[in-house]
Amino acid sequence: MPLLSTNTAKLSVLLMLLCINYSSIANTTKINTTHLYLENNTYYLDATYDFDLSEEAYKALRHGISFEIHAHFQLRLKRTWLWDETISENKLIYKLEHKPLTENFLTIDLLTGLRHSHDNLDAALNYIKTISRMTLFDQDLLIKNKTYTARIRAYLDIESLPPPMRPQAYFSSNWDLSSEWYEWELGR
Repeated sequence: MPLLSTNTAKLSVLLMLLCINYSSIANTTKINTTHLYLENNTYYLDATYDFDLSEEAYKALRHGISFEIHAHFQLRLKRTWLWDETISENKLIYKLEHKPLTENFLTIDLLTGLRHSHDNLDAALNYIKTISRMTLFDQDLLIKNKTYTARIRAYLDIESLPPPMRPQAYFSSNWDLSSEWYEWELGR
């Protein structure tokens, strides 16, 4: 019987240390500002967010691994008795690459195909972290006297990594580069 309680105690201490280690890693991905505005019957969004690569993600990028960074927007109808209904969704998807011959970083908007070359990683990330005039939804989608929740989050898409890297990335805090949902109410 004492052997079982000693092993249980050791296991408990190990799990506690793992939880402390995981929680001590500060995820620096977060939404900073949002500005939703109406122009010609269409809602647009300007936003900024923090997004820094972990050391492991930076090393992978420098070794030729490209990945996608998503900004995901949702408009949700608030309901009393059921969960909120998603009315509209939009995404911005950027591919981030390193070009070793020129030592430049390339950002590609995967929705429009626009490419931008940057002299350094900070410039590339600053470009990605600023959302300007993102088209969201038509004003006619909103029903009068209803309350809506707008929300946005940013994240590195683990599915954009090469298949051999994905299992490790799913379970490693070094690849958990995602913000929480940033929400605000939108009334009509």
